[in-house]
Amino acid sequence: MLWPLSLLFCLLVKLRRQLYRVRWLKSQRLPVPVIIVGNISLGGNGKTPVVHSVLKLLQHRGFNPGILTRGYKSDLEKEILILASAQTSEHAGDEANMLSEICACPIAVGADRIQSSQALLQQHPDLDVLIADDGLQHYRLDRDIEIIVERQQAYGNGFCLPAGPLREPKSRSDSADIIIQRDSNDIVEQFGDCWNLANPQQRCKLSSFANQKMAALAGIGFPQLFFDALSQQVELVQTFFFTDHHEYTRLDLQACLQWPLLVTHKDAVKIRHLLDEAELLNIWVVPLELTLSDDLQYRLLNLLESKLNG
Repeated sequence: MLWPLSLLFCLLVKLRRQLYRVRWLKSQRLPVPVIIVGNISLGGNGKTPVVHSVLKLLQHRGFNPGILTRGYKSDLEKEILILASAQTSEHAGDEANMLSEICACPIAVGADRIQSSQALLQQHPDLDVLIADDGLQHYRLDRDIEIIVERQQAYGNGFCLPAGPLREPKSRSDSADIIIQRDSNDIVEQFGDCWNLANPQQRCKLSSFANQKMAALAGIGFPQLFFDALSQQVELVQTFFFTDHHEYTRLDLQACLQWPLLVTHKDAVKIRHLLDEAELLNIWVVPLELTLSDDLQYRLLNLLESKLNG
C-alpha cells in the first residue's frame, strides 16, 4: 500500500539532488576539505567505526581533522555544541558522546552542518579537514569526498521510505567516491581491549572471559552480529537486545545484571549514569576496532591530495 508513496519519495529526493547539482539550490563551501561518511539506508551500517578509522588514518598522515555529527536524539536541533578532549554531554546524544570518547578530537554536534562546521572552525582554526558522520543527504554542505558505508541487511526490501528503509535509491551509491562494504574484505574488524565501566583504566582481553558465563547487551542496528562475534570467544548464557538508540531505564537493566555483562561502547555511554559503582564493576565495554584495507587507504589519501593540490 505504501509503494506509490515510495515512488513519489524517490522522485522527490532525485529532484532535490539534481537542483543542488545544477545550483538552483545552493551548497556552502568550507575553507577546508569535507569528507562525508554516510549511507542511503536508515542506520545500522556502522558508520561511526568507519569515521574513527578515517580519523586515525588522517592523523597518522599528519592531518588535523575534526568531526561533524548531528547528534541523533540529542537536544541540539536548534543549537550547536562543541566537544573537545574527549568531553561528553548529556545533551549531545549517545553517538556524539561515543565519538568524543574514542576520537578525542574537536567535534561539533548540531543538526545544521553549516553552522556547526563554522562554529567548529572558529573555535579550532588549526583544523585542516572535516569528517561528517552521516550527512550524505545534507546537500547544503558542499563536500569533497563521499564515502558510502553499506551493509546488505540494512537494505531490507530495497524500497525507499515509507515502504522500505532507503533514504535514497540504491543507484545513489554509483556516484560516491568510495563505497565500503561492511561485510567484505574492504575492512578488518576486531574487538579491542575490554574496559571496565566503573574503572576505565582496568583493561583486559575479551579472551580472559573465556572460562566464565557472561551476558551481553546491545542496542544497535544489528545486535545479533555483535552477539555472534562475542560467542566465538566467550560463553553467552543470555543476550539482551534493544532497538537502536534505545533510551535505557534502570528497569531495563535489572535482568541483565545477574551475570558479568558485556556491552557496546554506544550502550555504555547511556547506561553508566543509571547504575551504582558496584553494579558498574560487573560491566565490561567491548570496543570495536576497524581498519580500512590498504587499497581503501590509498584511494582515500589520493582523493584528498588531489582535492588539496588539484
